[in-house]
Amino acid sequence: MSVFAAHNPFLRPGNDADIPGGQVILTAGGEWPLDHRTKIASEGNLAYRRYVREYGDFLTGNIEAALIHRRSEYLSLRTEASFERILPIEAVAASLDGAVDPISLQDRYDISQALTLHPDARTTLDGRLGWNRIIPRNSILLATTTAVSFDFSATTRVDAITTIGIAGQLASSRSDTSGDPRSWALRAKAARRFPKRWSAELEMGVTQISRRGLDMAGLDMGRERGPVQFSGTANLCHEPGRVRFCTSAAVASVVSSFSGIQREISATTSLDWRTSERGRLVAGGEYRRSPQGAGAGSGGGGGQGALEALTFTSRYEHRLDGRFTVYGGLEYQQRTGLADQKMNSLTFRAGLLLRMPRP
Repeated sequence: MSVFAAHNPFLRPGNDADIPGGQVILTAGGEWPLDHRTKIASEGNLAYRRYVREYGDFLTGNIEAALIHRRSEYLSLRTEASFERILPIEAVAASLDGAVDPISLQDRYDISQALTLHPDARTTLDGRLGWNRIIPRNSILLATTTAVSFDFSATTRVDAITTIGIAGQLASSRSDTSGDPRSWALRAKAARRFPKRWSAELEMGVTQISRRGLDMAGLDMGRERGPVQFSGTANLCHEPGRVRFCTSAAVASVVSSFSGIQREISATTSLDWRTSERGRLVAGGEYRRSPQGAGAGSGGGGGQGALEALTFTSRYEHRLDGRFTVYGGLEYQQRTGLADQKMNSLTFRAGLLLRMPRP
């Protein structure tokens, strides 16, 4: 449970109010073996948040379940399903939907089937077929969006510290407002561990987005293909012992409920430092940008300016005993929405964590 004081918590223009509130979160999870090859894993949380004035209360949460089957040392399967109800402001930089409409609740459904194959001791083949649906509730800016995607990769271990391979994705989405965009991406990838506990991963390649074009009368003009553009990700981590530091950047095609599939640039950084036997400092930052708003990179351009979202968080935790932990921290958020106006929010939070031992 926690209490907080937030300045403009919903990132609304012209709102300079400081609003206190509180939140209670229940989290649970577990694993249940079915036999020596198969198990079920599940976790979820339920959160109740209340603002003292203006915004009222919200009930959010998520649940995830996975069926994991290891057929042999060569083949494993994973089936996953999840449901999530979120306030976009809870993760404003994780999706640009929050930059467009930070107030409307969203329901998110995901189902996927993944396969991992090891044809030999050095080679790994991965495939994942996924379906997801985003349902904004009472939003006039976001639309219900359904997407299907197929991700694949093939990697081989060159030596004890180096892996190389290829990766790709095919995706298709459908909504009432986005022109049903489709995308593909193909990238080369490499990963390597370095001395002093450094590690790095890099993917570089190309991607393309296409969508249906409409004339002034709303008649279908066929599918318009955007340019073939750069796509890539980079990740660098350092784990010397009590500290874990990671930073990453990406340029990729991402599914959203604003424009279906859009080109996004993102960067994240995180720090997890165990300052003492009982103390822990966690900090992070995340930035996300869609260069041209709706239709970016699609050839069917939407004409909006750039959408941007930025989040910085920091939290210190102190474990009192095996069950109780107290914490305090702050969060800064910024978004640039369709009106091309920057809006900021600052939240101070303090709380208590209670961990119940498993029976």
